[in-house]
Amino acid sequence: VDGECMSSLTPEQVALQLESLEGWTLDGCSLNKTFEFSDFAQALAFMVHAGFYCAEFEHYPYWQNNYNIVSVRIGNPDDTAIEGRDIQLAKRIESCLA
Repeated sequence: VDGECMSSLTPEQVALQLESLEGWTLDGCSLNKTFEFSDFAQALAFMVHAGFYCAEFEHYPYWQNNYNIVSVRIGNPDDTAIEGRDIQLAKRIESCLA
């Protein structure tokens, strides 16, 4: 926190973690995924559920909602590395789909 990358991952570690995160892609040093739901209510419910994990981690993604589509970006493409907490948040967000 405070701009430090205390748990930065190597590109190899990131690639390994992405294998278990279906649909997530790497853009610079951010993780990205677009989710599609059957309607706005399901998209909103997903965002609220995921929002509790974001608050718990004190790590907030950039996201965008357009009716039933939610695009999520964790981290910043201009950062110097993916952090462990980026991966952990992506995994928690994925768990909201279960």
